[in-house]
Amino acid sequence: MDNSAVVVTVDFNRPAHAHELRPGDMFAFPDAPNTLLTVLGTDTTTISAELTLASLTIAGCDRRLNIPGTTHVWPARMVRTVTLKCLLCDEADDIEVNLPMDGKPVTVVCANHDHGSTEPTTAA
Repeated sequence: MDNSAVVVTVDFNRPAHAHELRPGDMFAFPDAPNTLLTVLGTDTTTISAELTLASLTIAGCDRRLNIPGTTHVWPARMVRTVTLKCLLCDEADDIEVNLPMDGKPVTVVCANHDHGSTEPTTAA
């Protein structure tokens, strides 16, 4: 997380759906919580209006893993960049977080402010 901004987060303590995974993410299946898998690549295949498969390339596996996109997985690493507007000046700020570790960002006070004041910080 960017240390120059103050970011308010809420816990990200829910399972994710397989279709939410991206390359670089790490996850475990609920029935094997100690077996972490690293996603190297993702794709989807629509079978019908009610079934889309997530096709995942997993480190250490020779074949792609095809599972329903709505399958619950427990994320251990899900780095995402979220754009939030500063509460004080409305300036957009890109915040990078690892959702399971940092939580889901809700709001930010950007680095343009002294965090004890609502006035912008200016160079002396």
